[in-house]
Amino acid sequence: MPASRTAPRAAPGTALGRVEGRASGASPGSVAGMTDRGGAGTADRGGAGAADRGEPGTVGREQERNVEVVRRYLRTFVTKDLAELAEVVAEDVEIYGSGTAVCGRRYPEAAVSSPGLTVLDQEIREIFAAEDRVVVSLAQTYRRDATGATTVQSACKMYRLAGGRIVQFWGEQDTYGLLRGLGLLPDAPITFD
Repeated sequence: MPASRTAPRAAPGTALGRVEGRASGASPGSVAGMTDRGGAGTADRGGAGAADRGEPGTVGREQERNVEVVRRYLRTFVTKDLAELAEVVAEDVEIYGSGTAVCGRRYPEAAVSSPGLTVLDQEIREIFAAEDRVVVSLAQTYRRDATGATTVQSACKMYRLAGGRIVQFWGEQDTYGLLRGLGLLPDAPITFD
């Protein structure tokens, strides 16, 4: 896999929203402080920029599109719509997390279509766009279909987009808490004796 790019610089805006069931969620919001003057990714260092006046510039529109692509991807965990997933995730997507690195859309497809596990609710707690990246903090309520047990799993993910598709993502989720909450691991303290 090619080396990842350097970390993006901090961006000045956030957008919040919630997605429940098959709902499309709230609009991605504006990207405050960004303007299209001076080229893409330029912060407005003086006066009110286009985004501050409610007139998003080129950078703001691209970031809003990127946020919508990530929202569409996350929604596939609720809808299990693999056709929509294919529209927003590159075939050769690079995935990093939990100490592993894999390549290929088949990995998120397998996660979305996990037999015996249903996402009942999805709450996007925060979604933040910066240049070609989108960072999301979310919670998903899962049901283990065989037993009816439910639990909430929290996660934090960062996506890099190109050409309207997710091409890389990094993240961690509380898999241990998910397994304990669904009764797949004992609800007892772990000892490291």
